[in-house]
Amino acid sequence: MRTLVRGLAAALLLSGCASDDAQGSTLRVLVLDGNLRQLGDPCNGAGPFRYAHADTGYVIKDRAGVEVFRGELPNGTAEKMMDVDFREGMRQPTMCAMTLHVNGLTRPEGHELVIDRQAGIPIEPGEQPGVVGEVKVS
Repeated sequence: MRTLVRGLAAALLLSGCASDDAQGSTLRVLVLDGNLRQLGDPCNGAGPFRYAHADTGYVIKDRAGVEVFRGELPNGTAEKMMDVDFREGMRQPTMCAMTLHVNGLTRPEGHELVIDRQAGIPIEPGEQPGVVGEVKVS
């Protein structure tokens, strides 16, 4: 009997862990600002995208306009924006990539990201493994 109870308890714990993972999703926000940076440098939106910076509030809304998640943008990391080989260590046009951890977003379809009361931007399916969605701020 104890073995059965322990087996059930272990199954419940494992299923609880699995459901927690399903609750949290990764969303990438790509600020296509073309600012000159070294790859890997910390960044925020530049130029006309200055509103997309760390600690700025954002909201994710569903198709009906209902808020499903709220948070603050993190610092980003400069990533390659164009397929051109620049010299090692040279500053180059980049995009600022931010990673959001969003609870409850399992599918991007019909959802949009609203940063600091700007117009909503549709969330597209993620292109990388483990990324549920991607937003291109341009």
